[in-house]
Amino acid sequence: MSESAPRPLLIDCARQQLRVIGALIIREMHTRFGRHRLGYLWVFFEPLLLGGMIAVIHSFRGSGDGARNTFEFFSIGYVMFFAFRGIINRSSATISANRGLLYHRQVTLPDLFYARHIIEGIACTGVMTIFTLVGIVMDGEVPDSPMKMLCALGLMVLVAQGVALVVGALTSEWEGIDRLVHAMSYLMLPFSGLFFMVEWLPEWMQEIVLWVPTVHLFELLRDGQFGDRFRATYDLTYVAGWILVPHILGLSGLRLARQRIGLE
Repeated sequence: MSESAPRPLLIDCARQQLRVIGALIIREMHTRFGRHRLGYLWVFFEPLLLGGMIAVIHSFRGSGDGARNTFEFFSIGYVMFFAFRGIINRSSATISANRGLLYHRQVTLPDLFYARHIIEGIACTGVMTIFTLVGIVMDGEVPDSPMKMLCALGLMVLVAQGVALVVGALTSEWEGIDRLVHAMSYLMLPFSGLFFMVEWLPEWMQEIVLWVPTVHLFELLRDGQFGDRFRATYDLTYVAGWILVPHILGLSGLRLARQRIGLE
């Protein structure tokens, strides 16, 4: 009499997927930066260079507002936007670049995205820490709540991840969507909340920009940076909706995409 094999425990499945994601992270690092260890520094150097240059340019402009002049306002803010834009822009090529890995049953489509997003999140966290320390050295002001700043970055990665999953599922069917995604990521820059705080805007404009989820996260970031010096306006419940709904749609779309790819 045949006996069915016992089903693996949930914790064992989770450990297996973590090992898969870890292996995918190592492979992604080798693919993007080569096998030389110094090449791995580029994952930190790119946001560090771009964020630093933007912050220096805006610092020398010398507008009247105190926060608008600070190095950390633009440097740390751009790191947040860099994470958002990088995760979404790379999503369109995730499946095509790793198609051969899907012959391994342990590798799932979401794993391919998670590995890339973890790299972006770790890199931007490190750069944010560097810019925070530089800001303290420059003017001696310690952030009011570093935990809020880290939460803002973490939530930004999750928002971008949800959108990336949707984009990845769509581009598996229509490859031309990636051009639209790249264009929209740049067009979103002035409305993202990077260059302003909500309280600086007229009331009619405040109601409009608060429909953009990234604005809430930049407000949370500035609340952690400056505390009570400025009135931050954000709704994390609204942000949670922008995390949950795209994740559900994206994961469902990837499930259908895996069936269409036909590798299983």
